[in-house]
Amino acid sequence: MPVLRSDPPLRYRSSQALLDAHLQRLQQRYGMALWMITRVRDNAMWLLRVSDRHYGLEQGDRIEWERSYCIRMVEQGAPRIVTDTTKNPIYHSAQINDDLAVGAYVGMPLVDSRDQFFGTLCALDPNAQPATLQDQLADLEHDAALISYTLEHALREAQQQRLTTFIEHPDRCDDTGLPGAEGWQDIYQQEQKNCRDLGMESSVMYLQASESADSLAIADSLAALLRDQDSVAHLGNNHFGILLTDTDQHKAHRVADRIRDALNAKRMLVHLQQESLPPS
Repeated sequence: MPVLRSDPPLRYRSSQALLDAHLQRLQQRYGMALWMITRVRDNAMWLLRVSDRHYGLEQGDRIEWERSYCIRMVEQGAPRIVTDTTKNPIYHSAQINDDLAVGAYVGMPLVDSRDQFFGTLCALDPNAQPATLQDQLADLEHDAALISYTLEHALREAQQQRLTTFIEHPDRCDDTGLPGAEGWQDIYQQEQKNCRDLGMESSVMYLQASESADSLAIADSLAALLRDQDSVAHLGNNHFGILLTDTDQHKAHRVADRIRDALNAKRMLVHLQQESLPPS
């Protein structure tokens, strides 16, 4: 095998590190005070990755979709590159101008593997930019395609990490074989990061049964009711933590009803509490 004698090649340890580096290179190449990767959901643009030199925006912030420039780019077909927003009536009338000074705009749609709209690659600057920026449309569309692919990989990577943590975590309950309290803490914190990095909303439920109930029967029932991407941990004394990935509170309520019905049918009364893990 050849021995590498020069400096090691550039390498990124995660999809998030690659996306951050990509935004910084875009900023170096094209200017613009703010570059961000967003996910659009619940009528908001959730900021997933940000390189900001002016506006004070950070990862986890959100911009109302209806007020944004990007809704005009996506839904009205407004130009993807505008070097002077004061000369474009569609953008000049956007409500976000009441909050941010925007002299120039770049916006590219991001899509998932099914070509469904995911969010945007977006850049803003308080000052108008050289007209030559418009000549970079093809290159920026290519950058957006690369970012879309990287985000899709990041979603798959997060799913594999969930499975690995659930299956291989060393902290296990002897009675049920499920992750224990320490395992649950790692599962919970990992999903908090996934929600922040990928603009997801997941839900958490805590189930409490009587101490006399059969913990293995509860674990088996939960395994039959939940999806492969969900996780369960036994926290002790028939107290279970349940993670429903990429699931909002409305869907989580339906899952909770199914769990109650299934366990009630086995004469096991349980108490369930829910909480949301939002993107921020």
